[in-house]
Amino acid sequence: MPRLGSKKSRYGCKQCKIRRVKCDENRPCGACARYRVECSLLSNATSDRSDVPSPITQASSDEPPASTASPPNNEASHPPDICHSGSVQEHLTLVQNSTPPGLTEHLTPADLSEITPSQWMFDLELMHHFTAHAYLTMPGVEQTKQIWGYAVPQEAFKFPFLMHSLLAFSANHLAYINPSKTSHFRLQSSTHQTAAVTSLNKALTNIGPDNCHALFVGASLTVMNAFADVRTYDLDVLIEIFKLIRGMEYVLGKATPMIEKGPFAAIVRPVGNAARPSPLLSAFLVDVQGLAYPRSNEPTPVELACIKAAEILRQGLQYSLESAPHPAMRAAMIWPISIESDFIELLKQRTDPAVRDVFKHYCRLLEYSSTDFWFFHRWRGVSHLL
Repeated sequence: MPRLGSKKSRYGCKQCKIRRVKCDENRPCGACARYRVECSLLSNATSDRSDVPSPITQASSDEPPASTASPPNNEASHPPDICHSGSVQEHLTLVQNSTPPGLTEHLTPADLSEITPSQWMFDLELMHHFTAHAYLTMPGVEQTKQIWGYAVPQEAFKFPFLMHSLLAFSANHLAYINPSKTSHFRLQSSTHQTAAVTSLNKALTNIGPDNCHALFVGASLTVMNAFADVRTYDLDVLIEIFKLIRGMEYVLGKATPMIEKGPFAAIVRPVGNAARPSPLLSAFLVDVQGLAYPRSNEPTPVELACIKAAEILRQGLQYSLESAPHPAMRAAMIWPISIESDFIELLKQRTDPAVRDVFKHYCRLLEYSSTDFWFFHRWRGVSHLL
């Protein structure tokens, strides 16, 4: 069955058919051009299609496209305790509609159940790399890394969405450390990320004690993959990733008490004795504090929104400095969850200098995180776009 709001690809290239993704039928197609691989449509441009039913005949059997609802706004509270209002279905809609453009290709349910023999070999390579190397690059102390390397793969055998998230992360890491094979591994990461989001959306409708732990780590991996595997590193894509983080966090926040008592509790548990903050982050915290004060006696509504967003950034960083082994990354995850949806609209426009100033400080947090984590590496220099 085709994805809602789209039509079946009937003359797609061989590469897209192998990957089980929709082909736009251009010559070369968009997917092949994006990944810089040879497109079969170029060599078959003059091939005879007389044996293919005409589009008029086929149209009678196609399902009519359905309209999709616009994702609703969701409000976020302040760190360190994150909670949201709104219905579960509203936030599921947000998750389903917030995958950053170019991040993944869309697969149908039938496609996800069909895997070629060569794909199995690729997947084995990805699993081996994750359990041997990639898990060591995860955030957290040594105990946390061991959970990622041993307990999470065991859990992934029971939940397809977690397995796909894990394999996508491994493929992204291989693409990062093997520049000569970047296109190959990005193909793998894109396929698994799409499958992960598709399966995750279904699982989120029935979150409970049996699957909440897998949902937590699966969603965490999906967000890291979103930062690692996008085709265009710009501010608009970053805001789309914000939506993904916010949509996931709402539903997973409902399971926090269960997660804290489960096998992955060490991942979310605050560290007992946080390391002394670096002089760089300490100076940055002072800069953020300056943004949280009014610059005039009668601030405008936009200025008030910026002050509030800056204060949320300050609170998130202060909390992270006191409780997280990697405070810059933790604060970078808290802020998109906690700011109000109206401020996200201001971030999209970026017409006010005060809005750009707050956004630039957040981008600096990403840049600090990129020194510790490879999946933020390509976001270095993003603050210079403001």
